[in-house]
Amino acid sequence: MIDMHLHSTFSYDGKAEIDGIISQVQKLGIEHFCITDHYEYENGELVHDFNVEEYFLTMEKYDLPKGAEISWDGVGEAIFPEGFDYLLLGIHRYDENLPPDELARDYLERTLFVMERVKFHTLAHLDYPARYAKADFKANRDLIEKILVFLVKNERVLEINTAGLFKHGKPNPDYWIVEMYYDLGGRVVTIGSDAHESQHIGRGIEEVMKELKKFDFEYLVVDGKKLVTVKPR
Repeated sequence: MIDMHLHSTFSYDGKAEIDGIISQVQKLGIEHFCITDHYEYENGELVHDFNVEEYFLTMEKYDLPKGAEISWDGVGEAIFPEGFDYLLLGIHRYDENLPPDELARDYLERTLFVMERVKFHTLAHLDYPARYAKADFKANRDLIEKILVFLVKNERVLEINTAGLFKHGKPNPDYWIVEMYYDLGGRVVTIGSDAHESQHIGRGIEEVMKELKKFDFEYLVVDGKKLVTVKPR
């Protein structure tokens, strides 16, 4: 099993201790995982960070890869620390007061703007607002295509995030977006539970990976400190 999106108490909203994460992944037989804590900018200000030096020392103590979920709303500037083995880009800002089609378009435009300007390996939960708000992403297929083409051309990876299953019954992104990615030449994905508590680690992973078998994807993981792709069993 794979779970490449986990949050620990290094995140402002994480409740899972490192020992608890390790214990749970061992219990579940998860072979590849990465702790990816929040480092986020909004309105030109760093609003969610963590003690990177302490985090690095802790990951080295347990011989674990160093990961982060970086986020920026595209306002002002964002400077992210160096030295991570794995970087998720997760855009979280959206305007819930907009009509569904405009909400999705605003979010996608922001996502495209940011991903063209920061270093990252994987784009997390592409249709994230669908978890919490009425957002019409199908009305914005043109922008989704631009984002997916960027990923394919620049050898970045699309994450399938299983937390959406427990928010609105679908992963993020929805399967029709995953199919678009495949049709546009995307052959590598990754998968993560977005767990903020130990008991949520691995949640929904097996279910979603079964659905993804039809696409013959390889999965991006961290092996030691190197990014590699593996075939699902």
